[in-house]
Amino acid sequence: MTSRPAVGLPVVELGGGSLSAEARRIAAELAADTVASRITDADPSAWGPETSGAADGLGWAALPRTSRPLIGQVDALREAFRVDGAARVLLVGDARWTLGAEVLASAGTDSLLKVLDSPDPGVVAHALAGDLSGTVLVVVDPMGTTEWIAAVHRLLAAAVAEEIGPRRAAERTVVLTDAGSPLDEWARAAGSTVVTTERDVPAAFSVLGAPGLVPAGLAGAPVGEVLAEARAVAELLTADDPQNPALELAGVLVACGSGPVRLDPEFGPPGLAEWVASLVAVAGGTPVLLDPVDPDGLPAGPTLAPATAADPTAAPDDLSELLGPAPAPRRMPDDELSGYTDPVPDPDDPDEVVATGGPLGAELLLWQYAAAAAARLLDGDPFADAPGGLPAPPPAAPQEERSSDGIVTVFAGDWLTGSPTAAEALQALVDAVPHGGHLAVSGWLDPSDDASIAVLRGELARRAEVPVTFGWAPRDRALTAPFRAAEPRPGVLCVLTGDAPEDLVPDPGPLPASLALTEAGIVAAEVAARGVPVLRLHLTDRVAGLVLLARAIQGLRPRPGAAGEDQ
Repeated sequence: MTSRPAVGLPVVELGGGSLSAEARRIAAELAADTVASRITDADPSAWGPETSGAADGLGWAALPRTSRPLIGQVDALREAFRVDGAARVLLVGDARWTLGAEVLASAGTDSLLKVLDSPDPGVVAHALAGDLSGTVLVVVDPMGTTEWIAAVHRLLAAAVAEEIGPRRAAERTVVLTDAGSPLDEWARAAGSTVVTTERDVPAAFSVLGAPGLVPAGLAGAPVGEVLAEARAVAELLTADDPQNPALELAGVLVACGSGPVRLDPEFGPPGLAEWVASLVAVAGGTPVLLDPVDPDGLPAGPTLAPATAADPTAAPDDLSELLGPAPAPRRMPDDELSGYTDPVPDPDDPDEVVATGGPLGAELLLWQYAAAAAARLLDGDPFADAPGGLPAPPPAAPQEERSSDGIVTVFAGDWLTGSPTAAEALQALVDAVPHGGHLAVSGWLDPSDDASIAVLRGELARRAEVPVTFGWAPRDRALTAPFRAAEPRPGVLCVLTGDAPEDLVPDPGPLPASLALTEAGIVAAEVAARGVPVLRLHLTDRVAGLVLLARAIQGLRPRPGAAGEDQ
């Protein structure tokens, strides 16, 4: 790599602190071990036999080339749907597969992609309330057996059919699934379009495959351009060179170890930081998304700022054009990166800032190579959901109901004794946060109508004096992944669920609420099976429950020993 990145190439900005020095050392180690070229050659020996799905999960490295035929198919479908009066794209699927499409859709100024990645009745109701007569329904489920996806798909398909008729509704449905899956057989019989997903591509690495390109392209995103950007940098990222930006970025992730990797969503397009978080998690890291409104109380650590260039045809004069304002910028020596601004405010600051950037396609491939390379040294298993990967562990026994006041019902495992109120149970959970750990809050609710829950994160951190992270489930797999690892990171988990609101218009019926509770229970049991304290608070009345929860947080006491503890 030259001292100044060429036009259109990905950028990784390392500073002068100890983290960056260690990252450069690790990059050199990865280069000596020919990790980058082995990724490109689909050689599973780069990870060893412990990485379960590597032998069948490296097809993603070839996607910038092998996905090219998809572009023509997507363009033809989009034009046919446009002529038929359908421009809105409703994507249904697990967030592991849909996050990539959301990031790609951000590249389109007029993208009409809406993602439904939760069976929460409020989320489903919002989807049903859209313009169904002008909707293209896209369903992504490679295995074709996910219960909640199948149920929501049937619900939406029936609603679209009521608007435009069964035959046209089937013709406006695009299914992304493995060849021969139950969903594949159903869709072909119904007359829907089937796009076969890549069997050797794990979910976290599928953005440049069918699950990412097809929904985003149908919604108007310039996916052909993004794919070309990735193809243009593939040779750079496959080089076994210590200055390969992917190896440098992998070095940053490895240098962070089991500590938090703080991801700043401010500078990138919508969804990019969240997509990056999923990669960091499968690589074996601990991602934390920064809260732009209230960052207090989040785990301290290095901050990574993924971004994309607004105009990939011209190299910026400095990183402020690419990343926005950086704190106390200083100039790097001319022989390092002439004309660029280093976003690291102080080389002696332990909370270093590492910035990445470039055209979107280049940025996506950069992070994928970095995560795969980092997994080699972080003991991550980024290919576990590829064919041949290990299945999910059997869930532990369901949590027991401990108490209910008619507004909030408390569920917990053996770590909680007695029949505590919601406030008492929350206090017990705070007291159970181990030294150096954090409290994660997973909201299995509606991000639109229940948005006030996210605001409570900052207050919870201040009152309890422990680091607190928050995410909307089930898309928050990166938040709970550190707890589901073979060696769970220190911390505790609070799962928030709720009954369906009574005023949903249109009302999707009782099934989505039941499906959401089932999915939340499975995640809670999986985390509890790792020995992590898990508390589930179920809001039988969402509005009243949120008020009660806010009052419980206001009455919290700091965890014993928390005062003065480094966060």
